[in-house]
Amino acid sequence: MKRRSAQNVLILAVAIVVGIGLICSDSLAQAKFPARPINLWVGLPPGGSADVLARTLAEGSEKSLGQKIVVINKAGGGGTVATSLLRNEKPDGYTLLLTTDTAVTRAPHISDLQYDPFKDIDHFMLIGRWKTVWTVKGDSQFKKWSDMVDWAKKNKDQLTFGHCTASSFYFGMVKMSKKEGFTFKGVPYACDGPTMTALLGGHIMVGGGTAAPYRSHVLADNVRIILSDEKIGYAAGHGTQTTFKDMKYDFDVPLLAVILAPKGMPDNVRKALEKAFNDGMNSEIFKKIAHEQELAPQPMTGKPLFDYLKNTSATYEDLIKEAGLYKGGKK
Repeated sequence: MKRRSAQNVLILAVAIVVGIGLICSDSLAQAKFPARPINLWVGLPPGGSADVLARTLAEGSEKSLGQKIVVINKAGGGGTVATSLLRNEKPDGYTLLLTTDTAVTRAPHISDLQYDPFKDIDHFMLIGRWKTVWTVKGDSQFKKWSDMVDWAKKNKDQLTFGHCTASSFYFGMVKMSKKEGFTFKGVPYACDGPTMTALLGGHIMVGGGTAAPYRSHVLADNVRIILSDEKIGYAAGHGTQTTFKDMKYDFDVPLLAVILAPKGMPDNVRKALEKAFNDGMNSEIFKKIAHEQELAPQPMTGKPLFDYLKNTSATYEDLIKEAGLYKGGKK
């Protein structure tokens, strides 16, 4: 009897020691994050606005995080390639993706993808939204937006509009053409650079894109901004700049900078990363680059971000259907 009691005491003691060990190990593991460098993928090519922002955000966040953030470009499909790969990564906080919202709000309505944008990935953080512009050459006959609208109404399907493939600029143009009663021919390009080159070469009449790449050409009066979703600071004094608000366009076609993560990230990891990236966004280097890139910071996380992206996705779904591009023409 005494021997059995002694065995029971020994078993209980071992269980207590193991339990304490597990608790300590778990606490230690949580306290150690991050224990190695973080990989921050970028879903777009090197040198573009998303790439520049990612590298600046990484630089501004590393001190708070206490680890290096390694930026790795995984371009393709407007961020869909990197998003497809991301869903297979461990949700341990060591692999994140900075990209535009294309992979979440637009591309899923155009193609059948290998992921569900609202079930398979974590919408970790909204960084902000790029200011977007509709531009013409400096010597264009269109001195302002209304000039272009009037001409396009009188010349059916003759207005050529260059834009990034599956971009907010294109679907915004679809919405505006419906509202104003004009038609146009869309000419897709890989990104802002090729669109701007085509505009300067006279291959298209109007170009749509993010504001930052056009800065030097606007300041040199080689390009004129005739419409923007918001006022563009550097464009003051260089042609007539009309905004959505001026035209009473009450719809929103944002181009967002978001950070995505594999589904299932632990709370302690999420909190550590959120703090680091918020500190990074408050760093002087990030503020400077965000200003130069015409990015309006708009930090958002959790359910508010999920709902915002869900609503934005619904808006683009309607626009994509209007454009006849919904998954091969399916309604």
